Amino acid sequence: MLKKIFNILYKYLKIDLSLKHLFLSVALYLVSAIYIIYVVFDFNEIYEFEIWISLFWIVILFVSITSISKSFFHESHNRNYYYYYLFSPSELIVAKLIYNFIFLLILFFIAILFYSFLLGNLFLSKHFFLLLFLGAFSISNCLTLISAISFQIKRNSVIIGILSFPIIIPILKILIDISKVSHINPSWNVIENDFYILILINIIAVSLSYILFNYLWKN
Repeated sequence: MLKKIFNILYKYLKIDLSLKHLFLSVALYLVSAIYIIYVVFDFNEIYEFEIWISLFWIVILFVSITSISKSFFHESHNRNYYYYYLFSPSELIVAKLIYNFIFLLILFFIAILFYSFLLGNLFLSKHFFLLLFLGAFSISNCLTLISAISFQIKRNSVIIGILSFPIIIPILKILIDISKVSHINPSWNVIENDFYILILINIIAVSLSYILFNYLWKN
C-alpha cells in the first residue's frame, strides 16, 4: 500500500510540474492579496497584533480554498478510469490528503515569509511553526473531503462554497484564538485545549474522508 501511495504522490507531482501555471497562479493570488493589504493599511494600524494575525489567517483562508478545494477537478475522466483499475480508493484518498497537506504547507510558508517581509513579523510565540503545521493539516483535510464530494456531484463547484465555509470558519476562529492567546502567554497549558480540538477535528475529517471516499469513488 505504501509503495502505491508513493507512486500516486509522484504522479501528482509530475502533473503539477507539467501544469506550473496552476501553482504560479495561486502564488500570484497570494502575493497580490498580501501586497494589497500592505498598500491599503497604514503600518501603525496593522502593527496591532490582533489585526495583523487576523488578516494573515483571512488571506490563508481564501488561498486555501482556491488551491485545495478544486484539487479533484484537475483530474480528467480518462485518468480517473486509469486510477480506478490500478489503485484502491483508500490509497487514492490517503495520497491526496498527504499531497494537499504538503502543497498547502508550502503556500503557508511562502505566505508568512512575504507577509513578514512587507508587514513585519509580530508573532514571536515558540508555537508558531506548530500552529502553521496544524493549520495546514486541518484546512487541507477538510477541503480535500469537500472537494471529493463536490467532484462527484457533477463537478459542481458551488457545493465547495456551500460546504467549505461552515466547516473552515470554525477552524479559522480556533487558529486565530490560539494565535492571540499564545502571543500574550506562550504557555502550553493556556492553548492545549484548542490544540486538542483541532486534533479531534482532523481525526474526524480524515476518518470521514477514508470512509466516504470508498463510496464516492465507486459511483
